[in-house]
Amino acid sequence: MNVEKRLFLLLAAIGFGVLTILPLQAKETSSSSCDSFGVQRSEGKKEAPLFSLKDLNGKQVSLSDYKGKPLLLFFWGSFCEACKEDIVLLEKFFEGKKDQFEILTLAIDGGKEKRVKSIVKKKKVTLPVLLDIKEKTARAYGVRMVPTAFLINREGGMEGKIVGQRDWSSSEASSAIKELLDLR
Repeated sequence: MNVEKRLFLLLAAIGFGVLTILPLQAKETSSSSCDSFGVQRSEGKKEAPLFSLKDLNGKQVSLSDYKGKPLLLFFWGSFCEACKEDIVLLEKFFEGKKDQFEILTLAIDGGKEKRVKSIVKKKKVTLPVLLDIKEKTARAYGVRMVPTAFLINREGGMEGKIVGQRDWSSSEASSAIKELLDLR
């Protein structure tokens, strides 16, 4: 094969590579706020598992009570330092958004109600805290670690999951919540 043919084939291969790789890289770098905040989007239509749990005052609270409202479920534990930091940030995050969506926090160590109450009092948490005493609700949602949050739309469908500690005071948090829960 002569030099001209080799050069042509080499340039053609490079051109093909550039035309193939650049669009793929563009897709990877153009991420939504959900991606940058670490939201794992739900695949297909998946209903949020129903539950009914007691809050710290003994009142029964059900997921069905929130039908028609966008909802963030936050699973946490009193033994988890990251959870205690996140719940304070969630409290601040929610202050100006109470008319847009609801937040429920679910303590997975509900058997340690006294310890949960102590943390809620110490951290001045006003968000609703539900006790998942035997972790049945956490298991139904597939929670493997805390903190874990779930975003549920107005119809009760799962939109996304956020595993691990996050900066709820960030602009990415607001953007991701707005995008997934279709808020104005």
